[in-house]
Amino acid sequence: MRRAGRKKKPLTIQPIKCVVMLSSDEEHDCIAAEKKENKQLKRIMEFADNNNLIPMKVFRRGIFGRRLSDEVFYRAIRYMRAGKADALIVANLDAISDGIADSYLKIGVVREAGFRLFSVDEKEPKVDLYIPPKRGDMQ
Repeated sequence: MRRAGRKKKPLTIQPIKCVVMLSSDEEHDCIAAEKKENKQLKRIMEFADNNNLIPMKVFRRGIFGRRLSDEVFYRAIRYMRAGKADALIVANLDAISDGIADSYLKIGVVREAGFRLFSVDEKEPKVDLYIPPKRGDMQ
């Protein structure tokens, strides 16, 4: 049972501009997909308010298949690389990935670009990824 009124420490102290990525498992019914994405958006907005995250743009997958879903993900990464946001928020990692290998790939792409990934269910996924030093940094 949850305790009412219990305040948790936010994930970030400084406000961070974020991109929200919505996804549902519906592939045939557009209305059902939109309803599920709206529920996800409510959860994500509540999570963002509690953790000093400022949603700047919402990317919706809709009823797209896997290939177009990946395109939407990479469009969100390009939006962040343009300097308009510093993090990506999803409801859970299943929303952006196909399986374990794909989730490692997506987390790696976000981290390699220098951004953070937040998930409502997993908070900030802690995946041990080795990031080698750049060639100019080696001695």
